[in-house]
Amino acid sequence: MAKEEKKGLAPWMGTFADLCTLLLTFFVLLLTFASMDVQKFKEMLGSVKMAFGVQEDLRGEYQPVKPLTDPQPIRDQVRVAPKSVPSRDMDAQKAEEASRMARQIQKQANAAGMGKTVDISSSAQGVRLRVKGQLLFEPGEAVVKEQAKKLLSGIGKVLNKFSFYLTVEGHSDNQPISTEKFPSNWELSSARASAVLRNLLANGVPPTRVTAVGYAANYPLATNATPEGRSKNRRVEFVFTKRPMRVGVD
Repeated sequence: MAKEEKKGLAPWMGTFADLCTLLLTFFVLLLTFASMDVQKFKEMLGSVKMAFGVQEDLRGEYQPVKPLTDPQPIRDQVRVAPKSVPSRDMDAQKAEEASRMARQIQKQANAAGMGKTVDISSSAQGVRLRVKGQLLFEPGEAVVKEQAKKLLSGIGKVLNKFSFYLTVEGHSDNQPISTEKFPSNWELSSARASAVLRNLLANGVPPTRVTAVGYAANYPLATNATPEGRSKNRRVEFVFTKRPMRVGVD
């Protein structure tokens, strides 16, 4: 009697077919997620690991897990940032305040008879007043003229009405000076700025809000090759700012 042959696949073929199917599924998923969404890729990778029987106890690997003990509702733990005024609005407010101050300084200059000889400009950064040196001092001297003191008195009054700091800048032309009192333009420009500052202090301006500096001929407004240009460069500038020019380091 002929031996009866067994029907069906060999037992190992079933395991091999399952393995091939899983590998095929794995590579199809890789191709599908080629756009590489990191979060979805991690979730897919976890599914493949589970399919292959790989188990890991990683808390919160694929999704956030809420703590077992939560003393406060989540909404109470969220801090809401305070609303801030847009910088454009702040700049507009600063520019408006500087403009009001500039108008009052111009009024004081007009009252002192120097309204047409001074130069005033304003912006969100502050106010700048330029006064020609010959209006304040005699040539080569650093003593404030008597007729200029009315202007300085008016500037002091305006400064006391506003919360601005003032830096008084002394500027000269490039013509050398060498006297016992002023060996160079550095000394002359610094002395002139200091003389103006002392006059302002005498008119009640707080000393903590003013400072003086001399720049000699380093910041000309015009060429020093002509008398007109040198006359324009010899000047005193009043720079009003909301913050002091010098920031202390503590």
